[in-house]
Amino acid sequence: MNDLGYDYSYGGPGGFPITRKYKSDVKDGLGAARINSSHDEKTENYIPGNTNSSNVEKTIKSRESLLRNVLEATDDGIAFFDINGTIRLSNKRFREIWNIPNEAEIGKNYLEAFTKYGVLQLKNASEVLSKIQNLSGPQGSNSDLLYFRDGRIFEYYLFPVITDGILKGYVCSYRDITMRKKAESDLQEYARELEHSNELKDLFTDIIRHDLMNPAGLVKGFVEILLRREFDPDTTEKLRAIKRNNGKLIDMIESASKLSRLEAISVLEFKETDVGAIVKLAIQSLGKQFRSKQIVLEDNATGKYNAKTSPVLEEVFVNLLSNAIKYSPGGSRVIVDILDNGDEWKITVTDSGEGVADEDKPFVFERFKRATKASVKGTGLGLAIVKRIIDLHGGEVGVEDNPEGQGSVFWVTVKKA
Repeated sequence: MNDLGYDYSYGGPGGFPITRKYKSDVKDGLGAARINSSHDEKTENYIPGNTNSSNVEKTIKSRESLLRNVLEATDDGIAFFDINGTIRLSNKRFREIWNIPNEAEIGKNYLEAFTKYGVLQLKNASEVLSKIQNLSGPQGSNSDLLYFRDGRIFEYYLFPVITDGILKGYVCSYRDITMRKKAESDLQEYARELEHSNELKDLFTDIIRHDLMNPAGLVKGFVEILLRREFDPDTTEKLRAIKRNNGKLIDMIESASKLSRLEAISVLEFKETDVGAIVKLAIQSLGKQFRSKQIVLEDNATGKYNAKTSPVLEEVFVNLLSNAIKYSPGGSRVIVDILDNGDEWKITVTDSGEGVADEDKPFVFERFKRATKASVKGTGLGLAIVKRIIDLHGGEVGVEDNPEGQGSVFWVTVKKA
């Protein structure tokens, strides 16, 4: 009988000891209390062939079978060695990990077993062995990674088993984390690539802001100077075409730069403002465009609409109104409304343009997606800017058919203050 109160025979299946008798006032080698105290009391006077003794023996065997099944069912390798360093239990998975023959190391010293099997397989064997050798007392638990020479990576946990304040031994478990580590490595590599991609994007944005805008601005200036001179009609028309297309180029550069800056922002600073006042600022900034196409702007937002907003919200209404001007026929009407939508305001811009086909509605707020192939063409970024700003405000965007006839109703929502 050992210091745990067991008599062991190591011929049991799976390398597990078969208990012949035990003391009633101790717990088992893994620190588990006895399940049935009435049976414990009877084991002190265990007599082979006695009915009560037979019941106790059946209970013992049942518990041993349960323990074996639990240990064998896990994917982790598990071993238990006592205070003297003698291996008392090990499951099949443990032996598979270390290529230990069945039963070969039961009753042997764990340091000897590790030296015999572990050192040959591990890249970091000396480091792990040093930690194990320094174990002492109940606080001697530790964990680390095992790097096998064949590329496998295991995580091991070594922790003490304490019964009634007395150290009885250690349980060591081994878990294969090769795939997890590979996934972590892949994720880290992806993060590095993403960081590099962001650096390239920032570089491209700087090129857009400075290196492209400067020559486009020069072209605009020289074309305007040339248009003030007298040329034949054909030359004048060509200069005007250059001016129009250069203007589109400038708009595209500015839009791409705005969208890039917005996508780099994760949080905006908000303050309480009147959404109606912001809409009116956008309307005023586009007054010349409205007049040039003789479009009537009907502003029905006459109340006060307090919301938590950022100054960039004005860009939303500038883009929506600008699109309404582009795609509406001359002499038509554009309507702006702000509706009470529960805990948010719903701002709508209604035009009389060509409308948006149902199949195109889900895509019009994506970059470079435009629903129409009409002669008036935008950069494809305006509605993407709208969506990004509204997303940062925690709102939603959408487009519907004009209920009064031809055209569309573009809408956005912002939370009330």
